[in-house]
Amino acid sequence: MAPEVREKITAPVYSLKNRFSFWERLIRRMEADWQVEGQYPISAYSNDLDCRDQLQASLSQLPDTAQAALAGLLRALDERFMQRTESDETGELRPWLRPSSGMARHGFWLRKPRVVPW
Repeated sequence: MAPEVREKITAPVYSLKNRFSFWERLIRRMEADWQVEGQYPISAYSNDLDCRDQLQASLSQLPDTAQAALAGLLRALDERFMQRTESDETGELRPWLRPSSGMARHGFWLRKPRVVPW
């Protein structure tokens, strides 16, 4: 990594806090029917689903008290995600969604936004 880039990184990009932020940002975009600035390619959706999988894996590594505190937040976000998505019964998105290798695919991978931005 170039020194000028390394100097700008002040916190881990994939910290637990940032993973929660990424997951919430996706949900907020869906709740706004994608009326946000910029593009949101399907690869970003795949990345956000990966982020959700990583959240689950990270929470399981935390002490019970921290796990319990954050599990409620994750459940609330997941409920909002479920409200803005539907089952991808036809498999329309499956050719485009590839979870990171070695990651468990949660049921979120089998859902698609009710309003699809692609």
